[in-house]
Formats: sequence, C-alpha cells, structure tokens
Amino acid sequence: MKRIVLSVIIGLLSAIILYGFYDVLRETDRMLFLDFENRPVIIPESERQLHNLFFAAISMIIGNSIGISYLFSRSQKAFSRRNNKRDRILNDQAFLGATFLHWFTKIWFLFCVFTSQFMGTKFIDTFLWPSILLVIVLYLDTWKTLLTVIKNNRWKIQSIHLIVFVVLTFMLSRINFIDYKSLDASIIASNPTVDVPSSVYLNDNYRRNHYDNLVIKMDFDSKHHVSLFNEINEQIEWSELYELILDFNEDLYYSSRTLVRLRANRNIPVKYIKEFELQLLEMNQWRLVYEVANNDELTASYYNNELDKRISPSLQDAFPRTGKPPRIPGWDFYKDQKFQDTLSVYISEGIKIDNHEIPLHVLPEKLKSHINESSIIEYIYGDNVTYQDYINVLSAHKTAAWELRATENFDKIDSVIRRNIFSRDKKLYEERDRITKKYPFRITERFE
Repeated sequence: MKRIVLSVIIGLLSAIILYGFYDVLRETDRMLFLDFENRPVIIPESERQLHNLFFAAISMIIGNSIGISYLFSRSQKAFSRRNNKRDRILNDQAFLGATFLHWFTKIWFLFCVFTSQFMGTKFIDTFLWPSILLVIVLYLDTWKTLLTVIKNNRWKIQSIHLIVFVVLTFMLSRINFIDYKSLDASIIASNPTVDVPSSVYLNDNYRRNHYDNLVIKMDFDSKHHVSLFNEINEQIEWSELYELILDFNEDLYYSSRTLVRLRANRNIPVKYIKEFELQLLEMNQWRLVYEVANNDELTASYYNNELDKRISPSLQDAFPRTGKPPRIPGWDFYKDQKFQDTLSVYISEGIKIDNHEIPLHVLPEKLKSHINESSIIEYIYGDNVTYQDYINVLSAHKTAAWELRATENFDKIDSVIRRNIFSRDKKLYEERDRITKKYPFRITERFE
C-alpha cells in the first residue's frame, strides 16, 4: 500500500513538473518571437486555455506512466525467475514515458509552436482534432496496462480512474507558472502594436514585398500626444524627419525606389497626417504608402495591407508657412489647370456632398461621375476628422477609379506590366497611360 501511495505522488509530481516545463518553454519561445512587422505575439485567452488543457492532459498521461513504472520496478536477483507480465508493463511504460516524451518535445511541441505563430487562430481549427485523438490514444494505452493487472471490478476502477484523470487535468490546466499577463504588458510596451486603419480597397498590395522602404510610425505617446517613432520604436522629433530620410536614402543603392511607409494610429487627427505629408513633399518625396489593417489571419503576421498615395501639392496652401525657402518651380502645377467641375466632399462627423449626407457604401458610385479629365475632387476636412475617416473616403475614391478603369481591362494590363517589369511593350504602356488619363485619381485638400 505504501508503494502504491508513493507511486501516485511521484506520478502527480512528474505531471506538474512536465506541465510547468511546457508552460515555460511556450512562454520562452513567445518572448523570442516577433512577427515581420516587429509586433509581439499575444495568445488570446481562449486559445491559451486550450493549450493548457492539451499540455495538462499529456503531462498527466506521462505522469501516470512514470507512476506505473515506479510501482512495478522492483529490483531482482540475477538468477531469479523473470516476470514476463511485469517486463511487458515496464516496456510499454518506457515507450509511453521517456521515448514519447522525447518525440513529443522535439517534434510535436516545437512544430506546433512555430506553426501557431504563422497560422493564428486557424491553428486551433487545424490541429484541434489531431490533438484530441493523440490524448485519447495515449490514455487508452494506460487502460491496456490497467486491464493487465486488474481482474475484479475492472470497469468500476477504470471509470474512477477516468474521472480522476479528467478532474486533475482540468485542475492542472488552471495553473500558470509564469505571470504571462505581466509579460504581455511588458512586450507590448517595448514593441507597441500600432492600431492602423482599415480599408476596403486592397489593389495596392503589390508593393507589400518592398521591405526596403522606410517605416515611420505615428502614434500617441504616454501623455497622449501625437508623436513620431522610427521602426525600432524610438521616438523622434518632427524636425529630425528630414535627416532620417536623407540617411536612409544614402544607404540604398537604388534610392529612387524608396517609399515612406506610414504606420499610423487610426484615431490620430488627420491634420497630423497631412502635416507629415507636407514635410515629405518639401523633401521632394512625392509618394507615400499608408499601412492599413490586414484581416487575413494567415498573412497578417507578415505584412499590413497598403494604400499608395501621391501627395497633393494643395497641402502647401492648407498649411501656410513663413520663413520657408522658395518652392521648387512646378509644385503649383495644379493651380494652372482649369477644371470644368470640382466636387467638394466634406469629411466631418459623416460624409457630405452638396449638403447631403452620403453613406460610405454609396460613395464610390457617387464619385464615379466626377472621375474624368475635366473634373477634380476636393477633400474638405472638419475639426474632428480622424485618420480612419480620411482612409474611408480615400478607399472609396480609389475603388471608384479602379472600377471605372476596369471597364477597359486596366486591371489586366496593369497586372501584365507588373509581372514583366523588364518588358518594353510600348503599346501596352501607352494603353495603360490612356486609361489612367481618362479616369484620373486627382484630389485637392483643405481644412474647413
């Protein structure tokens, strides 16, 4: 009886130690891992509970195996008669214990940890049933041992064993050896995730593989002031932006490909976004890429989606400045163009055109009749407009222009040109330029 109690204690201690080992190993791996946008990996609470249940079940099964091995492992004299039943039990538990533990840690655990980083919540859907089946198969193997040694009240004992196993598994899964909530807070503080805006327009994502672009982050600091940060989350002053871009360009062999990628919080007032654009314009940077949310779980850890934007020179009038050097000739070209039609889009609490509020899903159709060679669209920003409000309108505008161009196969022509970057098909380029000119994406901007 004493040996049975001791084997139970050894089995439970082994299960707790193994569960703690897997808990620490999981958190250690997570602390070392950031995705390609340098964002921390945060495990949702529901997923963490499923992980814990699986680790606890595996640990309990292996702990049970270790307890059984101790119970039947008695020393024998060299010439004593061998007990074949005991040897078979010990051999089975040797596989279920040390051999399986070695395989599980090297293959299943590490494979699943790395896979889960890339698959997100789809990992649970993919590996849930194999994990459940693995636990069932291993537990049934322990029943085989019980059937070998128990003759009387077999089903009663097995039922009690199953109930105790399930209860102890759930109890063990509630234990967290590491204060993961403090760790999450720490890694989020050192690698903050910027809450970028969402967009319905996704046709600019072909630029997403250009990771030689300079990333500038714009977010709220600890005092809730809008601040700029570099890619490694060091706060920079607005006056340092010119030097940062200049240094970045000097390090590139082919700097004409350089685009600034703005990773900004969706709730930032749009005036800060436009102030940033004007500074880029004064540095002769004409284009900008807005990073927007990627809702695809399989690729969200690799990149944000993107919106490509040509900075409007009209911002020079929106932000009058004194003491600045003369502007480069040609920056005011839009003033010399005569447009027969100007559509003013007021962006404030909602979206208004001609004093009528326009739902966002209707806006692309409303804009289509004003996307032509003789028209221009004017964005007018109210006092409380956020970056997300602006992206909503920009996305609708780009969607309208794309749908009009697609009526003349622009999407196919553009795709062929991008897939064959060294092609010199003059007719194809001329056709693309003709369609772009027929349906231009042209805006001016000002504040109310």
